[in-house]
Amino acid sequence: MRRRARRRRTPRRPGDTPASSFGLGHQRCGAVKAAYGALKDDKPLPGNLQSIAEALRPVHRETVKQRHADPVDAMVRIHTRQTAADLRSDKDLAPLVKKGELAVVSAHYSLDTGRVEVLSGAPSA
Repeated sequence: MRRRARRRRTPRRPGDTPASSFGLGHQRCGAVKAAYGALKDDKPLPGNLQSIAEALRPVHRETVKQRHADPVDAMVRIHTRQTAADLRSDKDLAPLVKKGELAVVSAHYSLDTGRVEVLSGAPSA
């Protein structure tokens, strides 16, 4: 009988790239667009979609306060950053982030160009 070699876990060393978790928002998000319109016009969305609008209400307030040229795009970006910040402060993830073992990155995907723009949380080189 042949034994399988065990994979030895190499301890992390200073300067190693941490594991990463990505929150990725995208250009022209239909859910955010619908939520923005419902919140702006103070009209409920049908069925379970209203729960999405309610979850995005704080992001909508922030977007309106900042007066962005493209409010839907701004909501996507703000929501993505806030979601990543919430993950970084999560009771289970925060210790890993603090030790540099996990990076929680927020990013925005452009449907027009196919490029991903890092918004926050990129590990330093």
